[in-house]
Amino acid sequence: MNRLPSTLLLLLAAHALSAQSTITLEQVRLAALAHAPATMDKQLQLDAGGLRAKNVNNAWLPQVKAVAQGTYQSEVTEFDLSALGFPAITISPDQYHAGLEVQQTLYEFGATKARHDLTLTQAQAQAAQSDVDLLNLTQRIDQLYANLLLQQANLKILHSRAGDIQARLDQVSSAVRNGVSLRSNEEVLKAEALATQQQIVTTQTAIAQTVGALSTWAGLSLDTTMTFALPQTPAPMGMGTRPELRAFQLQKAGSDLQAKLVKKANLPHLAAFGNGYYGRPGFNFLNNDFRPYGIVGVGLNWNIAGYYTQGRQLKENEIQQKLIDDRKRLFEMQQAADLDKEEKEITKLDRLAELDSAIVESKTFVRKSAASQLENGVITAQDYVTYQNAQDQAKLNLELHRIQAVMARIDHQLTQGN
Repeated sequence: MNRLPSTLLLLLAAHALSAQSTITLEQVRLAALAHAPATMDKQLQLDAGGLRAKNVNNAWLPQVKAVAQGTYQSEVTEFDLSALGFPAITISPDQYHAGLEVQQTLYEFGATKARHDLTLTQAQAQAAQSDVDLLNLTQRIDQLYANLLLQQANLKILHSRAGDIQARLDQVSSAVRNGVSLRSNEEVLKAEALATQQQIVTTQTAIAQTVGALSTWAGLSLDTTMTFALPQTPAPMGMGTRPELRAFQLQKAGSDLQAKLVKKANLPHLAAFGNGYYGRPGFNFLNNDFRPYGIVGVGLNWNIAGYYTQGRQLKENEIQQKLIDDRKRLFEMQQAADLDKEEKEITKLDRLAELDSAIVESKTFVRKSAASQLENGVITAQDYVTYQNAQDQAKLNLELHRIQAVMARIDHQLTQGN
């Protein structure tokens, strides 16, 4: 298989990834594509199509058939020549022949080539469906990777939150012991610290589950100690070719070849033939001896009855082509709608990320001020937790929109066919 070396290289690269501490989206993608059954299926479909095409070309090789037959006839032709003074001629009722029958196609108006091209095109169309499956796999990997990045960002914020809550709790606990703060403030912060630990456990579990899913799809030994890097914002690219469009193109080409084959199959086929036998009687049935005999010649085969159905077959072929065109047009409409939606989503995410930075700055200022107020007994612990939650949510929104903006551009390139 001519693509096997590249697949092996991908598998070796995927194996090497397991020893790295920093993983990128592109590396996981390549490993997943190398590990996917659809990658091997694509090559197997092409290989099978190539073998079928070679079998079709065998029509130009001499077609050889070995035959043998023995019969016994209840009656045979007799010639009674006794009246003329000659002995009677009697043909043996047991007759035998064995030999070879050879036929060589001389001309058939390109029917074999049309059948050969159709076979290859059909195999390529099947392989193109594997490319569609691989694109879907890439999108699945991207979604899992984006979720993992968000979960990691959330965990980082939760750890920072836990540290900040603990610092406030230490201050309030000291104030309670000194009689300058209510114990209810201490209990509020204790409960919030525990709730934060619960969120950390939940997020760590979600991270482990997502890493496990990526490991399964990519065939890698990934774990939560690895660093999963945020992809760099990709540069804008023009329209590419989606595998679905490639599949439609091949289906249309196959339909054209099918119509061509219908016409060519009903044209005359010219062939030379030669048959050689050993047995009795031969073509001279008056000779009753065992002997070799044979025949050579040229023959014309014209399936005129094929014209009875050719018109309907071509009409059916036209309908199939229209159906392919309709499916292609529907896909292009959906693609255009998706591209427009994604472009607007990217613009929105960029704007939200800009606003998030200002919001985080304001919420952080308010939270720091609230920390001072809590320390001085101006506000309650519950008030402080409210400000803390607002800051943490603003930070999470910033990370969310930043990650979504990058991944949206990557997904946009996939929709474009890049």
